[in-house]
Amino acid sequence: MKLCVIIAEYNPFHRGHKEQIEYIRTKYPEHAIAVIMSGNMVQRGELAILDKYTRARAALLCGADLVLELPYPYCCSSAGYFAFSGVSIADRIGADMLCFGSECGEVSLIERVARRTLSEGYIDRLEALTRENKNTSNSYISLYRRAYLELYGEEIPEGANNTLAIEYCRAITALGSDIVPITNKRTSPYSATASRYYYRNGKEELFSAVPKELEGLYKKEKACDGESVANIILWYFRNADAESLCELADTDTGLAARLIASAGDSTTLEELYSKAATKKYTDSRVRRAVFNCLFGVKKELLDREPSFSVLLAANSLGCKALKEIKKRSAIPIITKPADYRSYDEDVQRAFLFSNKADMLFATAVGEKSDDILRKGPVIIETE
Repeated sequence: MKLCVIIAEYNPFHRGHKEQIEYIRTKYPEHAIAVIMSGNMVQRGELAILDKYTRARAALLCGADLVLELPYPYCCSSAGYFAFSGVSIADRIGADMLCFGSECGEVSLIERVARRTLSEGYIDRLEALTRENKNTSNSYISLYRRAYLELYGEEIPEGANNTLAIEYCRAITALGSDIVPITNKRTSPYSATASRYYYRNGKEELFSAVPKELEGLYKKEKACDGESVANIILWYFRNADAESLCELADTDTGLAARLIASAGDSTTLEELYSKAATKKYTDSRVRRAVFNCLFGVKKELLDREPSFSVLLAANSLGCKALKEIKKRSAIPIITKPADYRSYDEDVQRAFLFSNKADMLFATAVGEKSDDILRKGPVIIETE
C-alpha cells in the first residue's frame, strides 16, 4: 500500500487542511493518507487548543486515514527540528510521498533552496555571520536569510509555509530519504490563528472557517486555556537557577536571566512572554524555552531522531496501512500509552518527556493525571 504523509498540527483543523487532504485524494487516489501530528503542545510553544485525540478524530472525519503522534519536545521546537523529526518518522514508517502546503507552490524552487542551504559554502557563511553578530540583536532567522541573499543574489521565499516546506526538503536530503516531496499551493483564506481566536472567544465565524463535518465536535469540545497553568510556570521561574536553565533547549545566559526577571514581574503567561521577548529572543523562541525549561529538555534530545510515535487515530484503511507499516517500521508505534513500559529504556525515557507535556495539558483542562495513560486511539470503521 502506498503512503502519503502530511506533517501537521491541526490546531485546530480548518477548511484549508481539508483542501490539502482532498488534493492528495484526487491526485494520488492509490495512496493512504497518514498524518504525523503534534501532540498536546504545538510548535510556537503553547498547549494545543484541543487534546491530541480530538484533533486526530477531526482529521479522520475530514478524510485522513491514519494519525500518528509527533511527540514532545519535537512538536514544540523550531522549524528545523520540527520538520526533521516529522520527516524522520515518515521515512522510518516507509512513506512514499510527503505533501506540504506552500505559498509559492513550486517544489523545484523549494528543493533548490534546501540544497543550497545544506551546502558547505552556505553553512560556512552562516556560521561566520553568527559569530560576527553574537552580541547583537540580530535573530538567527535574519542571519539565515542574509547569508542566502549574499551568496545567491536572491531572497529565500517568504511565508511560514514556505519556511517549513524548505525544512522538510532539507530533512529529506539530510536523511538520504527516498520520500518524494509534493506541494499544494496555499490559496485558502483560512488560518489556524484566526480559527483559534474564533474558537476561544465563542465567535460564530469559526463555523465558516471549519468543515461542516466538525461543527458538532467543535460545539461540544471546550478550548484549552493555556493561562490556567500560568501560576505553575511563574512559580517555577521565580525559583529557578539561571545557570541550570542555560543547559536547556532554546535557552542561553541572556534568555535565562530574562525569564527569571520577567517571571518575578508578571502575573500572566502573556506578560511573561512579552517582557522576556526581544528582537534576538523572538516570541516563539521564548515560549518554547519556557516549556523546555519546565520539562528539563536538553538540546541533545532535540538533536536525536524521535525514538517512538503513538497511534492517535485510524479508519479501516488506516488500520490496514498500520499493519503493513508495523512489519517494516524502524520506529516503534505505541498503540496504548500505558504500553510504553514494554519498550526499551530509550523509548521509556523519551516517552516520559512527552508524558510531562500531556500531564500539563490535563492539568489545564481539569483532567486527572491517572486518565492520561488510560486513553487509546480513535478508531472509526469505514467501508
